[in-house]
Amino acid sequence: MDDEKWTIKLNGTKSPLIGNTNNNNEVDDLDKIAKELCISKTDLLNNNIIKDICVKQIKIRHGNCIDAIQFFYKVTTNDKTYSIDGNKHGGSGGKGTIIKFEDGEYILAISGQYGNNLDRLKFINYIPSKKHVRLCTISGKHDSTLFDISPATGTVYACFFGKSNNLITNIGMYEGSIQNQSQQFQPQQLQQLSNLLFPSKPYDFPVLKQEIARLKYQELAPRTKAGDFEKVVDLLLDTQKQAIKNNDQLIQGQLIAYKSVLESKLTKDELQILLSKQTEINQLEENLANLQINLQ
Repeated sequence: MDDEKWTIKLNGTKSPLIGNTNNNNEVDDLDKIAKELCISKTDLLNNNIIKDICVKQIKIRHGNCIDAIQFFYKVTTNDKTYSIDGNKHGGSGGKGTIIKFEDGEYILAISGQYGNNLDRLKFINYIPSKKHVRLCTISGKHDSTLFDISPATGTVYACFFGKSNNLITNIGMYEGSIQNQSQQFQPQQLQQLSNLLFPSKPYDFPVLKQEIARLKYQELAPRTKAGDFEKVVDLLLDTQKQAIKNNDQLIQGQLIAYKSVLESKLTKDELQILLSKQTEINQLEENLANLQINLQ
């Protein structure tokens, strides 16, 4: 058995905040960690103080939805290792479940469902010493909007933030960079991860790559040859790709402007097809990258 363990350093990157937007209390476990280390959160992220961080366990209360959540961490600095209990977020309803992490177990992705509150959670964890994917599911009783989030290649999820009242309404995670990863996932592990992360899209990886090529070169290409407007179409698609990653007002304004120009040449349905296909391409390419697939 390979005894590999990873060292994880926070890189300041945060996942999207999943859940309905509302004015509930913002919660951030990095505030608690910073307080325990007697330093500001800004300095914690910028001054390379944490040498390693990992989740030890998660306590969750759940019934019809996710009532409460609490993360527990092991944090290593230059001179000491700390066991830090994150704050308990949410209320006291539902039944309690504890997810205990093995030494050297890491969160690769999170999926679930949300409505007014967070309804279901699924943690997809990886234990590199065993080359094993572990699935931890917390089920509520509501069928609502599906979500899945996964960090960038070479990172894991390391620290919780979100929003809560007497229930958990939103969830997000800070990314941590893997400092000493010496192995890559094997094809069967990639397929297993894909099935866990994206159950509604059961692609195998060669088919996934072919799908990206088909969308780019068969369906999008004919529409990008709209006379003198071909360049505007390219700008529209490029701006749409930026808008998916960054909901900035300036980018949204550019998107509206390019659509207005093209409406004299293309129908609204054709424009929507273009934008939908660009969104799909971006999602597929991101899935490939996040699952560390090398199909060159």
